[in-house]
Amino acid sequence: MNKISKVQLSFLVVAMAAVLTVSGCSESPNQANSDAAAPPAPTPQATTPGMTAALTPEQAGAQYHLQTEPTLAQDGQVIRAVVSITNSGKVAVNSRGTLPVNLGVSVIDASGAMVTRDFVRASLPLDGIPVGGSADVVAEVPSKDVIGKGLRFGMVQEGVAWYSDLNVPALDYGVLTACEDQGRQTICGKDGKPLATAAAQ
Repeated sequence: MNKISKVQLSFLVVAMAAVLTVSGCSESPNQANSDAAAPPAPTPQATTPGMTAALTPEQAGAQYHLQTEPTLAQDGQVIRAVVSITNSGKVAVNSRGTLPVNLGVSVIDASGAMVTRDFVRASLPLDGIPVGGSADVVAEVPSKDVIGKGLRFGMVQEGVAWYSDLNVPALDYGVLTACEDQGRQTICGKDGKPLATAAAQ
């Protein structure tokens, strides 16, 4: 009486096979939802608020110096300068917000007179420069536009004023000249020596 007939056994095997096939092909709802709900990779964001207020002459302050002599990049098409900036003012500054602060590069002539004030801008590091802090900012200028001229580096608060207009001295470099090095035309720095080639980045 406890024995299962061959017909019943065959029916049981077919039914089990069907259940296994259906469960093997389906995906669990939890797994599907977890894949869809996976958050995107976070993007780096600055932790300091952007600039929204105009700096006053009492708040603005900066000291500049070149880390090394400028170098040539992109087959001599670009002159690259690394400017070390110390924030000697009373307010932390950055290149974000409605009134950002950037490093500006102007072109001057051999006598120091302004040729092109708004020539190139270079952004400060993501979190800016705190009061009393320092940061290195890389500025790149097209070499063809500065032969026979000099460069003036200074901070500028966009839409407000250049730091030099707020009684903060800028940093001048130059004159840059066309010269020859080992039979090849190149650019010489203020000391008359050929500029070195920048390391690949």
